[in-house]
Amino acid sequence: MASLNPFLNPMPGQKPWVDQISIALKTQIAITIDTPPVSIFEVPKIIKSEKPEAYVPQQVGLGPNNHFQLELYHKVEQKKLNAVKRVVKPHQVLDYEEEIVEKVKKIIPLVRVCYELFHQADDNMMAWLLTIDGMFLIDKLNAYSDQGYATGVNEVANDMIMLENQIPLVVLKEIQKALLGQKANEQEHSLESKFRYFCKAHSLFVLSQENIDFNRVNHLLDYMYKSIVNNEKFIPREVGFRNPESDSESETEAKQELFEAIMQFAGVMPGAQPIRQVIEFIMQRFPEITEGPAANEIEVPSVSELHKVARVEFRLSPKNEGIRNINFVQGKVRYCYLPLMTINRDSEVVLRNLMAYEKLMAKNNFMDGYGLELTEYVDFMCGIIDKERDVELLREQKIIEGDLSDEEIVKLFNGIGKSCLKMNGESELRKTVAQLNMVYESTPRIWVLRRIERRFMSSIKVITVLVSVASTLLFFREVYLTVYGTDSYHMRVARFLQIRFSRMRLGGLLRSYFGPREPPPPSELI
Repeated sequence: MASLNPFLNPMPGQKPWVDQISIALKTQIAITIDTPPVSIFEVPKIIKSEKPEAYVPQQVGLGPNNHFQLELYHKVEQKKLNAVKRVVKPHQVLDYEEEIVEKVKKIIPLVRVCYELFHQADDNMMAWLLTIDGMFLIDKLNAYSDQGYATGVNEVANDMIMLENQIPLVVLKEIQKALLGQKANEQEHSLESKFRYFCKAHSLFVLSQENIDFNRVNHLLDYMYKSIVNNEKFIPREVGFRNPESDSESETEAKQELFEAIMQFAGVMPGAQPIRQVIEFIMQRFPEITEGPAANEIEVPSVSELHKVARVEFRLSPKNEGIRNINFVQGKVRYCYLPLMTINRDSEVVLRNLMAYEKLMAKNNFMDGYGLELTEYVDFMCGIIDKERDVELLREQKIIEGDLSDEEIVKLFNGIGKSCLKMNGESELRKTVAQLNMVYESTPRIWVLRRIERRFMSSIKVITVLVSVASTLLFFREVYLTVYGTDSYHMRVARFLQIRFSRMRLGGLLRSYFGPREPPPPSELI
């Protein structure tokens, strides 16, 4: 099927592409104002594969990445035009193209820099597209106020916050400037208020009370991100990378190896009751082996485990603090203070796109103040929430609120994989995790359990070999019985020896070989 999307990958070697690149380069070099950073990315497949619908717009496509998406284009385009009419009507715009589109067209060379992908459309087409989509976005933002938002906006709110669906702030500012004319100061304050009202309605975390430098905001998703993490002085830390395939520890691999060795043969041996008992023991002791690696999580006990074993009480942070301000206080009572999280139906989309944006900005803009604070905190929440009881305890302390059920919240956090990025240095979060682990591991029950585990793990390779050998022998026995039956000469000898030795204790065994012998009962003779 032919695509409506003209923003296809450039074709190297063709003269039109060369001419376009040459013009774009000359234009961008001629720009004297600070260019915005690349901040609208194509979400990598490895991230998108976890939950594609969280990153691909379902109702409306915005910007050159998604405007011409086949599934959405025809049913949304007229809605966009209606939104444009609602926006321009109060401002009595006489010539839409001259007063708005042409002004947006002048900044298109600047706008292209915001996108990770090179878009081949000419400046005029880009200007029309971004103007229509920008005004559609402004129309939806107009429905928000300090008290919330109007009915009907929520159905497209998820799409508005998706990373690939962002409209650069420079475009929205240019549209506002064209609409408001001489009211330059009013237009920026009005636009920032719209951003804040939207983010207040959909953010999982309390927004920072500190002023955000609106001139350094890239787009709506960027504003929400900065409003969440900007709650204290930022300390830049170097961002590094690690191979997610190397995350599994040797102990987990050894457990998997033992389990696979047992299962390989036990399934084909109907009489292998001892082997089945070993399997049951392993499954009870290490249930995570059969559950599979749904998501690689940070190493920290769950809320209920910390509460039950180490007597750790989770409490809501006493102030309107954010994700950088968690802390652990150890005294007569152990308290771990966490910020409020409001989790609703649209929260997973918001959270996943914020994390994807943070990771991509950290990788591409090392010196631009983007760390991994949010990603680290979500990793932490994924670690401490394993079951519904964990959510119940956090709800009781007002740490988690919202209309999502406990089961759905558990599913949300268990479905988010641990980040493959890491920051050097020690954050407050890492200190808290280390303290929680130390308190948990130092309890007598866990201390003894860990030593038993280490003893078991030290001999697990030997156990694996023995189980494999025993399983193989039993397998051969079953094959022999299948071929020769139970009444063969060898099986009669084996039964005789089994009966003989089963009746003997140590003294009887000695008399059997060194003392007088009595004839066996007739039933036992061959």
